[in-house]
Amino acid sequence: MPFKTHDPYLNTVKREIKDKYYKERKQHMSKNKEGIRESKSFLSQKVYLNDFINLPEGILNLLLFIAFVVIPYVAGIAFIFFLIANANFDTFDDININDYLIYWTIGYELLASMLIILVIFSAIKFKKLRQP
Repeated sequence: MPFKTHDPYLNTVKREIKDKYYKERKQHMSKNKEGIRESKSFLSQKVYLNDFINLPEGILNLLLFIAFVVIPYVAGIAFIFFLIANANFDTFDDININDYLIYWTIGYELLASMLIILVIFSAIKFKKLRQP
């Protein structure tokens, strides 16, 4: 039963460790923004997922898995509904695709292409910032 008891000292230590981690990350990010010209190449940069998503570590992995499953599916349904069926429910019903993987694959390809475009724009922006 030691895991079920409330230990204020343990909670304080955990909070201090988290606060120290977040302070170090903030310092690293502010130093990284100032020294963006110091990076040698776009692909050699370190990217921390916690800089963009502020969630506890245990929940983050579960949320990313759910997002990996749900977001492409919704994007695929939206693509077929708006672009192929022209936002008409009758036409959408006539398409008659009842397979989850087809919708998911279409959404995954859409999101992957958008992500590639974002990476290319980010690399171009990085190159422009590095130029003196």
